[in-house]
Amino acid sequence: MLLELSDVSLSLKRDGKYVKILDQVSFEVNKGETVGIVGESGCGKSMTALSIMRLLPEKAKLSGEITLDNENVMKYSRRTMEKVRGNKMAMIFQDPLTSLNPLQTVGRQIEETLLLHTDLTKDQRKERVIHLLTEVGLPRAKEIASEYPHQLSGGMRQRVMIAISMACNPSLLICDEPTTALDVTVQAQILDLMNRLKVSNEMSIIMITHDLGVVAEVCDRVVVMYAGKVVEQAEVKELFLNPKHPYTKGLLESIPKLGVKKEKLGSIPGMVPSPDKMPHGCRFFERCPSAMEKCRGAVPPMVEVGNEHTAACWLYEGKEGEVPDANVGSKGLEAALHN
Repeated sequence: MLLELSDVSLSLKRDGKYVKILDQVSFEVNKGETVGIVGESGCGKSMTALSIMRLLPEKAKLSGEITLDNENVMKYSRRTMEKVRGNKMAMIFQDPLTSLNPLQTVGRQIEETLLLHTDLTKDQRKERVIHLLTEVGLPRAKEIASEYPHQLSGGMRQRVMIAISMACNPSLLICDEPTTALDVTVQAQILDLMNRLKVSNEMSIIMITHDLGVVAEVCDRVVVMYAGKVVEQAEVKELFLNPKHPYTKGLLESIPKLGVKKEKLGSIPGMVPSPDKMPHGCRFFERCPSAMEKCRGAVPPMVEVGNEHTAACWLYEGKEGEVPDANVGSKGLEAALHN
């Protein structure tokens, strides 16, 4: 196992008081594995990533354990964490244009990471920059190293961000919606590139996305989040073929299915609750088509509902391993793979 989150909770200060954003988030990432984190906007996906990287506001309250290579990074000092970021673990953000420095050349920005984490000479750093730009599939690597971010297309800028993150061969790469702003063709190229780099560098990836097609294409396992909590975890094929949590079913039913004509796609009514107005029981209670009175006042525990498949729902109380098949079936996987 490379990374383990155990009961990670995060509170941020809002209007003079602390509001809980993440609530006892737990999951694992094995070596060489791609784990997808999915859910609507506001479910806590990005805050989970920022918590792992320890890129949080100064007054944030973070508790629980985040273990990387058997070491609890929660105990690291700021200086130690700076050495870990970019070296052992790196992150790619959604919009490369706002992540890259417009006043520095592409080559200089890649070189900064090498300066911070390696003992390479100036000539060796320049050689490494060219190698990285070539490795991520950019033509004219020498010329691009001397260009500025605004001179590149969106897909090229995202490849530069991947080159920066891969500069020191990290064990863990966290990708926060890395293909959202890209057209479908470029998105496919970027995902293929990341998959190849994962294999060649024996790297693990956390893929944060709302796009279930991306999850079906590149992930080995999936963590479904809702309102700051993990509500379901399973291997990717198992999740698409046999979703258990009503929220996961709702997400899958909203995917248009190839060859199936529908006047209206499935949808989940209502909105994700605000962090300062969370329900006392199940956080999905007010939007759930299967809600029971018990759901209103008691938080459901995470239980085994299949082989390496867990869900937090009162529907499965006392029925571990005896859960009826979901109604989404193979069409959910087929739809995701074709979108």
